[in-house]
Amino acid sequence: MKKLSVRLKNVLVITIMTLALQTACEAKKKYPKGIKHVVVIGLDGMSSTGFHAATTPCMDSLIGHGAVNYAVRSVLPTVSTPNWNAMLCGAGPEITGANSNSWKANDLDFPSVAISKDRSFPNIFRILRMQKPDAELGAIYHWGGFSAMLEKSILNVSVHCSKQLETAQKSAEYIIEKKPTFLFIQLDGIDGAGHNSGHMSPDYIKYIGETDTHVRIIVDAIHKAGIAGSTMIMVVSDHGGIFGGHGGNSYDELVTPIIFSGKGIKQNYRIRQQIYRYDVAADVAFALGVTAPQLWTGRPTQAAYIGFDEPDNLWEEMEVLPSPRFAAKDNNHKAAFGGEFTGKATVTIIAPEGTKGVIRYTTDGTTPTATSTVYSTPFTVDTTTVVNAKLFNEKGESVKVSATYKITE
Repeated sequence: MKKLSVRLKNVLVITIMTLALQTACEAKKKYPKGIKHVVVIGLDGMSSTGFHAATTPCMDSLIGHGAVNYAVRSVLPTVSTPNWNAMLCGAGPEITGANSNSWKANDLDFPSVAISKDRSFPNIFRILRMQKPDAELGAIYHWGGFSAMLEKSILNVSVHCSKQLETAQKSAEYIIEKKPTFLFIQLDGIDGAGHNSGHMSPDYIKYIGETDTHVRIIVDAIHKAGIAGSTMIMVVSDHGGIFGGHGGNSYDELVTPIIFSGKGIKQNYRIRQQIYRYDVAADVAFALGVTAPQLWTGRPTQAAYIGFDEPDNLWEEMEVLPSPRFAAKDNNHKAAFGGEFTGKATVTIIAPEGTKGVIRYTTDGTTPTATSTVYSTPFTVDTTTVVNAKLFNEKGESVKVSATYKITE
């Protein structure tokens, strides 16, 4: 009996030690290790399809040394203030009240769930200031409307620049001089190209490439400052666009990429978990080891970080794919699909960049199915016709897109 008692005691001791070790390991994994600085580079108006179509060596390099997801969802409406504010506040318009571009941080006409002492919904800057009082916090932005979302009294730096290149350069100077704990940069030029020339126009795609050179200025500054080994970089966008604008609920308006790179991030990793616009604030808090408030909706993208896994409850049955689009009449990328033609019209359907699949279409007004006609080459119609198209692959299907070709004699 004594031997049995000793054995039980030994087993009990080993069990307690094992549980203590597991608890210690889990405590160490609560936050990523070694991230002392976070720089968020926000690219206004960059859709995932536009990013896939552009030449972006700097951002491609960040992906190669980091993690990426191409299906981040915007909040509605797909305009700037609700989405930038969601990234700052960890919650969407129904919680913060930021439901239009005319909203301001201390505007209580639409009551938010809670407010800070400055009458603003508690954003990531306030959370960091409360938990890291000595942190260097900055916001440098190209779009003047970004200023309305900020509590400037808690920021070390809040700078509005009139040009995108200047915004990148000012950000670089600030990084080198101050080595900020957290810096949010907003570059507005891609959105302007979408409005001026049309989304997915050659000018829009070209400007994404030019913006990549501005991202390079910021990345180079992080290295020059000597903080690359302790900095996490995030590249985000607020919304995409269609034709000459945005604000609706099409795939190209709703879906944008996100890039994580640098300290603590897995390399060349494709993130599987779904990410939402308001998760950005939660990621900044997670990376810097501070506690996010319970009233936030956002949750960190833990799968992007070394030592953390994808959620066990991932939904991976079917996907909603990006939609194909129709070639614009007379290369007018700001015009709606289809148009008015004399005698006949040529229908050209373009596959979405970055996604493989089969385009199927109908001309009888019905929604395409997996057995509808396969699109392979342009075809002509000589009577007024509504053409519907969808993309299909083994992972899922897109929503339907339509174009009306009105034929006159």
